[in-house]
Amino acid sequence: MTDTFLLNDFYTIENQTLLSEGKISVTVLFNANHPIFKGHFEQMPVVPGVCQTQLIKEILQEEIKRNLVLSKGINIKFMAMIVPQKHPKVLLEIAYKKESDIYSVDAKLFFDDIIFTKFKGEFISG
Repeated sequence: MTDTFLLNDFYTIENQTLLSEGKISVTVLFNANHPIFKGHFEQMPVVPGVCQTQLIKEILQEEIKRNLVLSKGINIKFMAMIVPQKHPKVLLEIAYKKESDIYSVDAKLFFDDIIFTKFKGEFISG
C-alpha cells in the first residue's frame, strides 16, 4: 500500500490498462462534490493543477507499488481546465522509465481531443 490522499476520495480509478512495458492508461473519475471544489472555485469548480500532479504521482505509485516524491518538474503544462461537471471522466496516460531510484515520467491528462495537462518530470522513490 502506498501513501495516497486523493485516491478514492477526490478521484477514483474506473479502469487501468498496461499498454506496454512502462506505459499505462487509466480512466479517472472525479468526485464533483469533493470539498476541494468549494475553494477552487465554488461558482465554477476546476481541478487544481497541484491535484493533477498529485494524481499522476499517486497512480504511478499504485502501479509500481512504491512511494514517490516529485524531484524535478521538467515541463508541466496546464493547457485546459478540467471542469468536473463537464468532464467527470478523463484519461491519463503515463510512460515511465526507472534508472536507479529515479523514475522519468511523461504523462498527459486528456479527454477525446482535449489535452488538459502535459507532464514531464522525475520522481524518486522515498
